[in-house]
Amino acid sequence: MRNPPVIIATDNRRPSVFRQPDSMMYADNCRELQAAALRGETDLHAWTRGSYPGQSLGDKLPGICTVGFWDAKYKQSWGLKRHCNEGFKIAYLARGNLNLIVDDKVYELEQGQFIVIRPWQLHSIGNPVVGPSRLLWMILDAGLRRPSEPLRWPGWMVFSDNEGESLGCMLTQNNQPVWDGGAALCRAFEAIPMILLTRTPEDGETRLKVAINAIMVGLLDRMLEQAPKLDPDLSTSQHTVAIFLRRLAFALREDWTLESMAKECGLSRTRFSEYCKRLTNMTPRQYLQHLRLEEASRLLKMPGRSSITQIAFSCGFNSSQYFSNAFRKRYGHAPNAAGSRSMEVSL
Repeated sequence: MRNPPVIIATDNRRPSVFRQPDSMMYADNCRELQAAALRGETDLHAWTRGSYPGQSLGDKLPGICTVGFWDAKYKQSWGLKRHCNEGFKIAYLARGNLNLIVDDKVYELEQGQFIVIRPWQLHSIGNPVVGPSRLLWMILDAGLRRPSEPLRWPGWMVFSDNEGESLGCMLTQNNQPVWDGGAALCRAFEAIPMILLTRTPEDGETRLKVAINAIMVGLLDRMLEQAPKLDPDLSTSQHTVAIFLRRLAFALREDWTLESMAKECGLSRTRFSEYCKRLTNMTPRQYLQHLRLEEASRLLKMPGRSSITQIAFSCGFNSSQYFSNAFRKRYGHAPNAAGSRSMEVSL
């Protein structure tokens, strides 16, 4: 039975750093992939829930956000822009090569390799577009959005408690995204397309559960064989705050308060402030203002820039007068002198 047409979802969500309801950063940025599938340029088949494209899973396969594959026969006009996901993205490249960027580090994904992307890892696929390739994937929601949170595997997964704990440690205590695959993992992933193409979520759920369990066992085996170096510090609250502070520059327009920043990290205000001070030697408010002024300074030096008031508001300042005073205190001159000073330095 053929899947119904792919639906393109609209996007009017607010930006944030870690996953909150209606968070824009955590929606898979795949509208161009969806459009290419509708034009017939790419074969796209998936069972999904939420805003992901494909046939709805309904109440089947709890914990799976999306499972599917694309088959691009030639160089495409799209790529998956920087985004995060609601769960672990586990994908296998069956054919072709793909450019992958994870947390600003570039990787060349080759045929036979697989990727593991954590929910807090910003990543993009394609530089800037996707080449001929066949990619099979699933996004598994294990109940965590931050590295310091515990994993909760779906109840239909069959690995033992020890295996689940071992896999959890390898997923959260190292950041390696690209791994070498193997014959067993390849077979497990290649079972997915036939199920998606010939079944529906109602009559294919059991078969897909078997396939996904085989993938997870194969994943555990391959990761153990490659013996990654584990760092328990990567699954701490301090690491959560460090990620938040790195991402804060992408959400400067948000009306941040100490309480909302701490809540985004799942911490009390006192604990969040302690970690922020330890990492930056600034209070959260000071660090936020530092980032806003840095961004405003960059924008003021751009040719054909917006007005000072527009730049102030775009960087999260609620008052152009307050912005001007803060800018002068930081840089020793008014915002309207920033462009001319930049030209003097370049000369």
